[in-house]
Order: sequence, then C-alpha cells, then structure tokens
Amino acid sequence: MPPSPDGTERSTSAVRKTVRMARYVALLGGINVGGHRVAMERLRTEFEALGHSDVATFIASGNVMFTAPRRRDHESRIAAHLEAQLGWPVPTFVRTAAELVAAADLRPFGRTPDGHTHMVAFCRDAPDADAATTIEASGTEVDRFEVHGREVHWLIHGTVMSSKVNSTRLGKLTGPVTTRNITSLERLADLVR
Repeated sequence: MPPSPDGTERSTSAVRKTVRMARYVALLGGINVGGHRVAMERLRTEFEALGHSDVATFIASGNVMFTAPRRRDHESRIAAHLEAQLGWPVPTFVRTAAELVAAADLRPFGRTPDGHTHMVAFCRDAPDADAATTIEASGTEVDRFEVHGREVHWLIHGTVMSSKVNSTRLGKLTGPVTTRNITSLERLADLVR
C-alpha cells in the first residue's frame, strides 16, 4: 500500500476522488403552457432520476434547483431525459446559482418604473458581437434590449401584452430562449443565494 502524505498507509481502492458539487438552476421552456402539463413533483422525480440531489421547484413554470457534480452537459442531459420521459421536447437552460443571481441582480435599466415590465431572456449561448448589436438595435418605442453574456434584458414600456416583440421573434435573433419576469427571477435568486 502506498503511504499517504500523513504517513499512514491506505489501499489504492480506498482512495476516492473528490467530486466538486455545485448548485444549479434549470429554466425549462414550455412547462404548463400549450397543453404540456406536468406536476412539479414529477419534475423533481425526473431530476432525481438523473442523480441530482437537493431538488426543488419554484412556481409551476419550470424552474428547478438542484445540486450536481460540476459538468458542462447538464442542459443536453436534462433535455434528452425530459423529452424521453414526458414525450415532448423541453427547451432547457441551465445556470449555476451564481450566474442566476448575477442575472437577477443586474439592473441595466435601473429600477423598473411602475407599469413597465422587465423580462430576462435566457439563451443557450452568448450572442456574438454582431448578433448583440442586432438584438439591441431591434428595440422599438415600447421594447428596449441589452445583451449581457447569455442573457438578454428586455424592458417593456407597459405589460408583456404591450410589446411589439415576443419570445419567438426574439429567439430568431438569439437562438432558443426562455424568459422570466424580473420579479420571479429575483425570488428564485433569493432561494439559491
């Protein structure tokens, strides 16, 4: 048996690699809209089936917090698993807890004025410089956009119904997205701080 740094002997089979764990948030698109109904208990069960721990959901619109080993393929693994289990594609966007908190805390428009709406669109990849310029230039008298990494902050002068843009149109500029209202996002961030 090889000696350890403290001089004791341990069998090599007893030495384990330490797995670095992290807290994540999965933002799922299309949950409980358009006929795609799923109970939050079922979502928690599906995340646990992937080996995730400390699984919790926040409001019934596809926000799932979980702890898992640090890895880059959470989005693809979760999306493939949910599609196989639920029977429809589930757009999946994963952020670390720190990334989600940063997106919620960033207030590029300052305090949202009463009667206005601040949405955050989560993208799979950060738009490149040309795409970011196009996105920000696509604003209207009602809609204003600012790109920050993999998120697009979207200020609507009025409610979502007032907007001249919708998530589908925004997705044509960014690739697939899922959006969250800043109020819900702040509450979600408070759960993972």
